[in-house]
Amino acid sequence: MKILILTERFFPEEFLINDLAAEWRSAGHEVEVLTQVPSYPGDRIFSGYRNRLFQTTREFHEIPVHRVRTVLGYNTGGVKRKIVNYLSFAFWTSLWALANGWRCDRVFAYHTGPLSMASAGMIFRFVWWRKCMIWTQDVWPDTVYSYGIRPTLPMRLFLNLVVRSIYTAFRTITVSCPGFVGKLKPYTRKKVVFLPQWTTHDTPLPPRRADGKKIFTFAGNIGSVQNLDKVIDAFGKRNRADAELRIVGGGIYLDRLQKQAVDNGFRNIVFTGRRPSEEMPEYFAESDVLIISLKPEFDLTIPAKFQAYIAAGRPILGLVRGDTADLIRQHDLGLVADPADEAAIGRAFDAMCEAPAARFADWREHALALSRDEFSREKTIRNMTNLLVH
Repeated sequence: MKILILTERFFPEEFLINDLAAEWRSAGHEVEVLTQVPSYPGDRIFSGYRNRLFQTTREFHEIPVHRVRTVLGYNTGGVKRKIVNYLSFAFWTSLWALANGWRCDRVFAYHTGPLSMASAGMIFRFVWWRKCMIWTQDVWPDTVYSYGIRPTLPMRLFLNLVVRSIYTAFRTITVSCPGFVGKLKPYTRKKVVFLPQWTTHDTPLPPRRADGKKIFTFAGNIGSVQNLDKVIDAFGKRNRADAELRIVGGGIYLDRLQKQAVDNGFRNIVFTGRRPSEEMPEYFAESDVLIISLKPEFDLTIPAKFQAYIAAGRPILGLVRGDTADLIRQHDLGLVADPADEAAIGRAFDAMCEAPAARFADWREHALALSRDEFSREKTIRNMTNLLVH
């Protein structure tokens, strides 16, 4: 089967689609990727790449990777720059699809950001009559409004038309969070299937040896949606000698958060900067508790780190609402606090520090069971492949 993957993000950017592409390639499928020049999360072109209009490389498992030009400034240039970035990717990938859509049998869209990234799906479907599938990690138009665009009547009518038009092109619609299923019903009559994300680091880690100090770790992108300013304030103001907060990752808010910690004289907060994904198991092994933090408006999102956290067998401190908070509570994976309530976040840190070893053992077992039973990599990829191919 000739599979074309349409995605904004691909190797060397660290996203789950890399693992899926490699898996399909090893299974004997002919895989090609249509993406853009890599720039995430630093909003700058990766070393070794040139920001050309069109180019093809084979640097990942000998898979042909067709790249279009990236419009930079999407993190720092405001809403207008984001829109230019969205439209540029949609236009150039659609143009590529118009000329090259005959090359594939199936199209798989990996939707992590703007839904407009899947616009080329309409060319593949209605010009070349290819069967298309989308795996949605983000819900439009809700996410658009969360970035500050006012939901005026003309804007709502326009975005609703865009969303319906794009989803019309996809025979199969899948989502990474169960809460997305209901959110998409107003825009499509097709069945929406929940397919969870998985982790490439799926080896359980032994419990960390107690040394009198609880290590809390947040790992991932450091941007505005992660709500880390509240996390740092809540932790720092506790001024606990028996706890340490580690922020592992990079992003546009890193410098701001480092300044916040220094200006307030907060102790026991460590910033490592961006680290390669293969080092994450080491950081997880050194941690007692792993943190998931998102602003309240992102209540439907289950971050990809959730699967990595439970596969490691570590308790979770969920500073979130919605689906992720429900999973933590229902499966007893750790503690939850409202992300808008700094005092509640502080109390959650205290409760984790003071929890007995038996509770940590329970949280560990529950996490490993959930990872094994519900978020299996093999099971999800098998189901995804069946939906795409048949």
